[in-house]
Amino acid sequence: MRKMVTTLAAAMFILSAAPAFPQTQAEKDECLLASKNCADQVDDIYKRIHKLEKEVKKGTRVYSPQELKKLEAKLAETQDMLKMLEKPGH
Repeated sequence: MRKMVTTLAAAMFILSAAPAFPQTQAEKDECLLASKNCADQVDDIYKRIHKLEKEVKKGTRVYSPQELKKLEAKLAETQDMLKMLEKPGH
């Protein structure tokens, strides 16, 4: 009886830990896409550009065409912001 309870408790522990694993490569980055689930993320402009480029490369196997357009627009906006910041006098 004791062994069965221990086994059951271990199984429950393992099953409850499954959702805590990090995102797989094929999942959407909701923080970049819609500013969701990113309260603890603060990226510099270079990291943001890199992340956006990486997500755009995933293409339609992960994102819908509308979501890809949104990511591409955010990437262009971020690149423009970087260009503006790099201009002399800023």
